[in-house]
Amino acid sequence: MNKYQQAFAGDTDAQRHYLTNQVNLFLFDLKNEAAEHGFRNEDSWTLQLATEEQIIGLKRHRHPMISLKLHPDILLSAFRAVKIGLQQPLSKQELGLTVSDIGREGISVIAAYSSREPRG
Repeated sequence: MNKYQQAFAGDTDAQRHYLTNQVNLFLFDLKNEAAEHGFRNEDSWTLQLATEEQIIGLKRHRHPMISLKLHPDILLSAFRAVKIGLQQPLSKQELGLTVSDIGREGISVIAAYSSREPRG
């Protein structure tokens, strides 16, 4: 049993509290980055679930880019909560995702990057 599993074994309140805190911190970081980088009203964040390898490419080509690595058990819930917090609809594909899909595909990170054209 890893540290995450030990901390939350059987305690759904602790899991919910942890998830809420992580989502709120991530949304706070996005708001700060948007202000720091001069986002206009029409600018937005693109959210993506990604593997560690995909994050490397995103960091190279997208700026600003914020990421949040979470345990697969709560990653999907966090992703959906962030989309709701940003008032972005979930796509059919996103609605169909399961925790099993995330684990099988090696997804461990939520990436948020500017919807503006990527840099060079």
